Amino acid sequence: MQSDTWKSLGVKLDASLNMERQINSVRQKCYWTLNNIRGIQRYLDEAVKLMLVKQLIISKMDFCNSLYMNLPKTRLKKLKSILNGCVRFIYNVSVRSDDLIPYYKKAHILPVDERIFFKVCLLSYKVVYGMSPDYLQDLVEMDYPSDHDKRTRARPADDYLRMKLPKMERLKASSRRFSNYAPEAWNSLPREIRSITDVSNFKKMLKNYLFDRMGIPKL
Repeated sequence: MQSDTWKSLGVKLDASLNMERQINSVRQKCYWTLNNIRGIQRYLDEAVKLMLVKQLIISKMDFCNSLYMNLPKTRLKKLKSILNGCVRFIYNVSVRSDDLIPYYKKAHILPVDERIFFKVCLLSYKVVYGMSPDYLQDLVEMDYPSDHDKRTRARPADDYLRMKLPKMERLKASSRRFSNYAPEAWNSLPREIRSITDVSNFKKMLKNYLFDRMGIPKL
């Protein structure tokens, strides 16, 4: 079987796992859908356009997007151009130089980098709370407070919802492993978010946290 035909769960793979084939495929599908919607945009109000974009385009971008963690910015630029095009379509932004962040805020849509971080943190949450498949749980190890941490108060005794950070290898590709990226992403979250026991509330608070981190106020 040739390398350009590899596919797993609908994700197109290549020998180097650089996700270029998958991103190009997603980009093509999303632009095709967006162009079709543009053909009827005069019949659509803002709310309907937002709904269509989320259901028909962003859903394609988000599919298995945790595989994009720590990809080069030049590769993610293709996905960012799709999302920017969607935001411009929703709010009829014709000036290319306009700042789109206020429109992202209005639509409550996270930009590409934050969407990838969100997905990895959600997978990490499911690992920590026993909701994930065994193969994901086997990739990470929890970091419980040691007796030394408790004696020195270097870390709260009840802050046990952390993952052990693995020893990083020199290869750049190692930073894209779930076992390396997930602990760093998960541990960076505030303790109060990591401690949320309801997954729906966790997603809501995580999304608000990411908007707040970007300087976008919570809704």
